[in-house]
Amino acid sequence: MTYSPNISEAHIPYDGGWTEESGIPVLLLSVPTLPVKINTPIHKFSYTWLYEKEMDAYVLCLLINKKEEFGLIFSQKEAGVLLMDADAYGEFSLVLTLENLENLKEDTPYLSFPKISLTRSLQAGW
Repeated sequence: MTYSPNISEAHIPYDGGWTEESGIPVLLLSVPTLPVKINTPIHKFSYTWLYEKEMDAYVLCLLINKKEEFGLIFSQKEAGVLLMDADAYGEFSLVLTLENLENLKEDTPYLSFPKISLTRSLQAGW
């Protein structure tokens, strides 16, 4: 579900990669600066993608439970590389953690957002 974002800054993923769960692509991102509590129960969420021309970046804006909002920035030469993977051209799940990916354990807290899809901007060209 999309919404009209009201963010003033976006957070840069520190590390990321693609994995799979039950046949569904999962974009796993480490975002140590994430401004929400990682154990927040998500009852409902909305998201929208923006393209920021000056930075040549996509910004994923997320609204959790109609009250907590934040953005993730995917510049073409950094985290945006993950959006050029074949898995990013269909529906995928997004999993966010504060931890470095190499330190993940079974009990590492995370936020999970299912059924994310990116409508690519013609202005972006990527």
